[in-house]
Amino acid sequence: MTFKYRFILSFVLLEAFFITLIVTMNFVTINDSSKKLTNEKLDSNIEFLDQLLKVPVSIYDLATLDNLVNNTSKLDYVNSLVVLDSQNNPLSQQYNFKHLKLVNLLKSKENQSLSFKDENYEIRYKELAQDEIKLGSFYIVFDTSQNFRFIKNAMKNTGVIILIEIIISTILSYIIGSRLTLMLTNLAFTAKQIGEYKYPEVPYQDKTDEIGVLSKSMAQMLVDLKERREKLKSLAVELNNQKNELIEANKSKDDFLANMSHELKTPLNSINVISSVMMKNRKGKLDAEQVKNLKIINSCGKDLLFLINDVLDISKLEAGELILNYEVVDFQAMMNEMKDMIEAQIEQKGLTFIFNVPSNIKYIYSDKNRINQIIKNLLSNALKFTAKGNISLSVKDVDTNIEILVKDEGIGIAQEKLETIFDRFKQADGSTTRKYGGTGLGLAICKELSVLLGGDIFVKSKIDNGTIFKVVIPKKEEELDPSLLVEKKEEKVEVKNEKSEEVLLLNSDPLLFMSASIAIKQVCFLEQVSSIETLLLKVESKSYSYIIIDNNAMQSNQLLDIVNKYDLSLILICEDENSLDDEIKNISKYILEKPFDNEKLKNLIKG
Repeated sequence: MTFKYRFILSFVLLEAFFITLIVTMNFVTINDSSKKLTNEKLDSNIEFLDQLLKVPVSIYDLATLDNLVNNTSKLDYVNSLVVLDSQNNPLSQQYNFKHLKLVNLLKSKENQSLSFKDENYEIRYKELAQDEIKLGSFYIVFDTSQNFRFIKNAMKNTGVIILIEIIISTILSYIIGSRLTLMLTNLAFTAKQIGEYKYPEVPYQDKTDEIGVLSKSMAQMLVDLKERREKLKSLAVELNNQKNELIEANKSKDDFLANMSHELKTPLNSINVISSVMMKNRKGKLDAEQVKNLKIINSCGKDLLFLINDVLDISKLEAGELILNYEVVDFQAMMNEMKDMIEAQIEQKGLTFIFNVPSNIKYIYSDKNRINQIIKNLLSNALKFTAKGNISLSVKDVDTNIEILVKDEGIGIAQEKLETIFDRFKQADGSTTRKYGGTGLGLAICKELSVLLGGDIFVKSKIDNGTIFKVVIPKKEEELDPSLLVEKKEEKVEVKNEKSEEVLLLNSDPLLFMSASIAIKQVCFLEQVSSIETLLLKVESKSYSYIIIDNNAMQSNQLLDIVNKYDLSLILICEDENSLDDEIKNISKYILEKPFDNEKLKNLIKG
C-alpha cells in the first residue's frame, strides 16, 4: 500500500472514530434525557391518579370512579387504567391494551416494559393507602411508542450522518493526501536524481511548512554533496597517484630484493665455507675462544641465508611472480625423503619421530619442491618448539585431496593467537622470536603456497599441549598419465632388486644429505646415524661397504682413529680437497667437494 492510501486510510479511520465517539455520546445523552423526561411524566400521572382515586375507592363511589377512569384517556401517554379494591377485585376499568389480557395483567404486581415492533409500553402497579391502610390498587398502562420511535429514528439519522461525514472526510483526505503525496513524490524523485550524481532544482523551497523545511534541507544537502564530490575527485586523483607510487615502490623493492639475493648469497656462502673450514683448526693455530667465535659466525651465516630465502619467497608470492612447476610426483618417495631429512635431527634432540604414510597413495600431480618447502617449514617449527615428547608426520587420503598432518607436543599456541598465526611477521608471542629465533615468515609462506597449490592449511593448538598443522593438497589425478605411472612403478621395482651394497651415513647436516640419501637408496641399502657415538656402535657390530662422513662432523684425529681401527672404506665430503691433510687424503677411498654431484656419489657406490 502506497503512502497516499495509507494516509487516507489512517485519516478516515481517525475521523470515523472521533465522529462516532461524539455522535454516540450525544445520542446517549439525548436518549437518557428523553427517558428521564418520560419517566418524570409517568410518575407525575401516577401521583395525580393516586390522589384522585383515594376518595372514590375509600367510599366505593363507583359512579365517580367510573367517570374518573373514563377521563384518564385525556392524560398524556395513558392507554389503559384498571382500579381494584383491597381484595383485588376490579372496581372500574378503561382497558384498551391489546397485547395482554386483563387476567394476565392482574397476575403480576410488578412494573413492566413491553415492546412490539415500533410500539413500546410501560405498565405500572400502584397501591392506594390511607394512614397505612390499604384501600385498593390500580394498574396503569402508558403508551410510550412515540418516544421509542423518536429515539429509533434519531439512531437511524445518526448513522446516516456518520456515513455522510465519513464519505466527506474520505474525499477531503484523498484530496489532501494526493497533494501531500505529490509533493513527497517530487521530493523523492529529486533525492533519487541527487543519488545518481545529478543536480536537479529542489522544489517547494518557498513554503514555510514542514515540506518547505524538508526542501530547504535537501537543497543544502545538495550543495554539501557537490562540495564533497569535488573534494573526493581531488582525493581520488591524489590516491591514484599515491597508488601508482606505491606500486612503483613495491616493484622497486621486489627488483631490489631479487638483485640483492645474488649479491648477499655470494659473500654469505664464502663466509659459511671459510668459517666452517677455519673452525676445525687443523693446524692448531686458534685457541678455544676463537674456534667458538667461528662456530657462532658459521651458525649466524646459515641463519641469515635462510632468512634471505624466506624474504625472497614471500616477496615473490606477494608480487604473484612465484611460478609452480607441476609434475608427476612419486608421493611415497617424496615423504620418505622428508623422513630421511628430519629423522636424524629429531633423534639427535632426544625426541621420538612417528611416521605414518599409507601405501595406497602412489602418485599426485603437483609441485614437489613447494610441498617439500611447506612440510620442511612445519617440521622445522615442530623441532624448534618441542623440548620433549613426540613429533609425527602422517598422511590421510581424503577423496580428491591428501591431508598432511604435522603434530608435535611442544609449547603450543594460545587460542587468541591462532587467527593471526599465518600472517606475515607474526608469531605466537613477541618473546618467541627472542627465545627461539625466526622471522615469522615460515607459516605465512606455508599458507600462501598451500592456497597457490589449490589447497589450504589449518591449525589446532593449546598452550603446553602441542600443535597440529593440517595441510590439504589436491591430488589432481585427472592430470596423471596412467602409462607413465606404470613405467615408473616397474622402474622402481627393478632398481630395488639391484640393491646389494650396504652403506652407513653420518648425517651431520640433513639439508646437505637430503638429496644424497635419496640417490644412495636407489643403488644400495642405507643406514643413517646422527652422532659419532651411534656410528661407533654400528661399525663395531656390522660391516659396511662404505661409510660416508662430512669432514666438518669431527676432528681429523677422530676420523683417522675410526677409519684405521675398523678398516672402513671412507667416502669423505669436504669444503676444499686442497685444504685436507695428507693423512686424511690417504685414508679416504673417495673425496667429494661441496656441493657434490649426487649422481657421481651414486655411481661411486654402485661401482
